[in-house]
Amino acid sequence: MKRRSVLFGIGAGLLLVSVGAVLVLLLLHEPAVYARVGQPEGEERKQLCGQFNSDLIRLYDEIRDQPTFGATFSQESINSYFDEDFVRTGVAKSVLPEGVNAPRVAFEPDKIRLAFRYHVGPWSTVITIDMRVWLANKREPNVIALELQSLHAGSVPIAAQSLLEQISETARQNGIEVIWYRYHGNPVALLKFQANQPHPTIQFVDLQLDTGQLIITGRAIDAGTISSILGPVQPTSIKELAAN
Repeated sequence: MKRRSVLFGIGAGLLLVSVGAVLVLLLLHEPAVYARVGQPEGEERKQLCGQFNSDLIRLYDEIRDQPTFGATFSQESINSYFDEDFVRTGVAKSVLPEGVNAPRVAFEPDKIRLAFRYHVGPWSTVITIDMRVWLANKREPNVIALELQSLHAGSVPIAAQSLLEQISETARQNGIEVIWYRYHGNPVALLKFQANQPHPTIQFVDLQLDTGQLIITGRAIDAGTISSILGPVQPTSIKELAAN
């Protein structure tokens, strides 16, 4: 009996070690999409980073000076920027939550796949978030809805409430109001841009996701035209706000 108990204890211990090892391997697994969308270091990556910076500056100038604006961003140029200038210029430190670095994006029709490394002490894993994205009700000029469809750490599905709270707090610090609710069981974030301004100065007109690219268009508005866009101010429910 004593021998049997010892063997049982050894077997249970080996099982726990094996399960733990498998779990660690699953957590440390680097998803294929994360490696696939990364741009190899070199002159082409620097050129793509420069293209992203040029497109962003041109968009900023159009928003400031033109009645309409629009831009198309490729995932290659965005990911090249993440690898080249994002950290070097200090932008990463100001916008990323603690423990998050090396972000990458992949665009599919109506879906963004965001991946990044997440560090906890000496450990790190790749977090992958699949999100459906659309412009919210057009009566609100600057609200984008993000539906979180899946969230994984490595290969393991997770519910990361604390991580989502960190992301929300970082967005608020950068002037973006975040409202969370659930739709068909999935968390949905309503991101309201220019939330810290009494009157918005721009209106997003269209936001499209296609394979490998993000397309955004909009127009300038002023206080005199806001009432014609929004009509009488009325309470808006979250369901109405997020209407597709």
